[in-house]
Amino acid sequence: MKIGIIGAGSIGLLTGAYLGKDHQVHMFVRNQQQKNRLEKDGIVCDALQNPTRVEAHYTEEVKAGFDLWIITVKQHQLEQVMNLDFPHNVPLLFLQNGMGHLDMLSRSPYTCWVGVVEHGALKQGHNSVSHTGKGNVQIARISDEEENALPKVVDVLHKENFPIFLQEDYEKMLASKLLVNTVINPVTALFQLKNGSIVTNPHIQTIARELCREACRILDFSFAEEWERVKMIAEKTALNQSSMLKDLIENRVTEIDAINGYVLRRSSDPLPYHQFIVHAIHAIEHEKGVRNYE
Repeated sequence: MKIGIIGAGSIGLLTGAYLGKDHQVHMFVRNQQQKNRLEKDGIVCDALQNPTRVEAHYTEEVKAGFDLWIITVKQHQLEQVMNLDFPHNVPLLFLQNGMGHLDMLSRSPYTCWVGVVEHGALKQGHNSVSHTGKGNVQIARISDEEENALPKVVDVLHKENFPIFLQEDYEKMLASKLLVNTVINPVTALFQLKNGSIVTNPHIQTIARELCREACRILDFSFAEEWERVKMIAEKTALNQSSMLKDLIENRVTEIDAINGYVLRRSSDPLPYHQFIVHAIHAIEHEKGVRNYE
């Protein structure tokens, strides 16, 4: 397949590194240095023996001739991406945290698929990524397009060392990932600690537990089951930095509004822990000058 990947952060690089071994991958980026490094040296992933050769372009150079587009930018960058001139007969696969983009995608004239990435990945440079935790990618369709299209693509893309699975219920798939992110991401970002702090620090664990309880109530999950799952993931990724912590460290806008903010918007009742954590992350962003809040 000929695949265009928009966004070369940790997930974009990881996806390109693995898919580029069997497919023709083109990376679309905004940074000239990154474009040059990708063209010259390919994608370097510590879990793969050799660099993956890819072609690189500027994001504005989106064009016809691709079989699949994979969009890996952050939630708050999606509006700009949706203004690009994609061919209407090619599916767009969106790999973002949160669920705030569903309304936008449901109004889109394109065939849109959504996915969740359960790999750990850390961008090390313009063209290098560390595969910090092996998992899988799950994909589901959100519209009523021809039913066989997505299963065929999943079959073609699936690899033993980069498994990709088909899911039928896109809302449940996204909500399950969102719930974990509402706990681990903001708590570790606020205290600037690695994921394991959720289980090793009793005071942080108390905050995490209540965030989980509130999210379960709004997203209609069992608190007892999901809290055990959150702790298991925190233990499994104990030495990892969450994506939200990495955003703050690198002075980037976080996805707090698309994650915890989404849960707040879904609730008609007060959610004190979510309200606090959103304001706390906004406060840090304000102090760093990455985005102004009134």
